Amino acid sequence: MFTVEPQADYLDACLVSIFQIHVNNPKGDILVFLPGQDAIESLTALVNEYSAQLRPQQQRLLACPLFAALPPSQQQKVFDPAPENTRKVILSTNIAETSITIPGIKYVIDCGLAKLRGFNPKIGVESLLLHPISKSSAWQRTGRAGREAAGVCYRLYTEGAFRELEDDTVPEIRRCNLAAAVLSLKATGIDNVLEFDYMDRPSRASLVRALEELYALGAIDDKGDLSDLGKQMAEFPLDPTYSKVLIQSKDYGCSLEVIAIISLLSVDSVFFTPSDKREQASEARKKFLHPDGDHLTLLNVLKSYWEVKGDIEWCKENFINNRNVKIALEVRDQLIRFCERIDMNPHSTCGSDTDNVLKCFLTGFFQNTALLQPDGSYKSVAGSQLVKIHPGSAMFGKRVEGILYNELVFTTKHYVRGVSAIQSAWLPLAAPKYFNNVKSSN
Repeated sequence: MFTVEPQADYLDACLVSIFQIHVNNPKGDILVFLPGQDAIESLTALVNEYSAQLRPQQQRLLACPLFAALPPSQQQKVFDPAPENTRKVILSTNIAETSITIPGIKYVIDCGLAKLRGFNPKIGVESLLLHPISKSSAWQRTGRAGREAAGVCYRLYTEGAFRELEDDTVPEIRRCNLAAAVLSLKATGIDNVLEFDYMDRPSRASLVRALEELYALGAIDDKGDLSDLGKQMAEFPLDPTYSKVLIQSKDYGCSLEVIAIISLLSVDSVFFTPSDKREQASEARKKFLHPDGDHLTLLNVLKSYWEVKGDIEWCKENFINNRNVKIALEVRDQLIRFCERIDMNPHSTCGSDTDNVLKCFLTGFFQNTALLQPDGSYKSVAGSQLVKIHPGSAMFGKRVEGILYNELVFTTKHYVRGVSAIQSAWLPLAAPKYFNNVKSSN
C-alpha cells in the first residue's frame, strides 16, 4: 500500500502509521524500516511517550529498537515473545531486510529511505547520507510482512515515487574507496587494473585515486608494479593504510599496541550510548579517555577489559559493547598469526612511550592529517579542507598543533573521526617521500 501524497516528515508519518495499525488492525507485530540509529532512537522515545496514553483496556505497545551497535542483550528483545496483551513494534535499520528473520511480523512500514556510504575520489571524502532505497530493497522489505501468515506492507511514499526508484542499489565497488581492491588485484598478478573486466565497472577517477593512494603508501613503485612492501601489505586482510601501519610497527617497537588498536577499529564502536542514559554513558567513558585522543583511548578500554577478564557486569556498568570487544579480540588473534607468518614479532611493546604508537599510525595515515589554524579550526594537509572533530571524539573541543584521523566523513559537515593529537614535526619523518613531493609542488 502506498501513500496518496508525499510525506514531508518520515518520522511523523511512521509514528502515525504505527498507531493507526495498532488501534485499527488485528493482532500481529509491526516492523518499521528506518535509515539509522538516530531515527530509531527518536521514534522509540515517541512511541513510548504516546503508548503511555493508550486507554487501559487497549492492547499494550512494546517498542524494540534494532541496529548493529545495540548490545546483544537488547537485540534479543526483538526475538523474545511479547508479554500477554502486548504488540511489539520493531524499529530497525535495513539489517532486517535480509540478514535476519523476525517471527510474528504481520505489518511492515517502509519509510523508503536508507543511509548509504559513498566516496568522492576527487577530494577523498566519504559521505553517509540519506538516499531513497532501490526497488529491489523495497521488495525485500515488503517480503518481511506475513512470512508466517498474510501480512501488509505500508509504503510511506507514493506509487509514482516507487516507479522512479532505481532498480537496484548501486554496487559498493562503485561508491567506495578502491585502494584495498586494487591492491588485491595487483597481488594476484593483474597489472592493468584500469582495463580489468569488472562485473560492475567503477569510475576511472576512483581507480586512479586508489593507485595514487597505494603509490603514496609505497605499495607500488614508479612503474605501477607491486613493491616488496606492497606484497607484505597484501598479506593482511586490512585496508592498505592499516597494513602499512602494522608492518611499520616493527620499526617503532609497538606491534602489540598497534595490533590491539587496529583490531578495535575493525569492529563497530566498543562504546554503547543508550538514548535514555547519555549522561551516565558519557561519565563512564571519561575514565578511559586518553589526553592524546581516540587511538590510545581504545587501548585503555582493552587494558581495562583484560583487567576484569571481560566481566559482563563491568561492561554493562561502563557501557562497553561486550560482543564487539570479543570480535575485536578474535581479529587481534588473526593479525598476530599473520604477523608470525611474515616473521614479524607481534609482541614488541613500547610500554609508556605512547608517542611511538601515534608516530607509527602516521606512516599510514599521513594523508589523513590536519593542522590547527589561527582561528581555532583545522585544515587538512592533503586538500586544504576545513574539517571539524566529531563530537563523539575524545579530542572534541581541544586545540592541539595537529591531528591525524581515521576517516573524513560528510554528514551535515566535514567531520573527522578516530582522532589523535600529533606534532607537525612528525609528518616529514613519517612519510618523507610524500611531503618532499608536496613541498616541491607548492
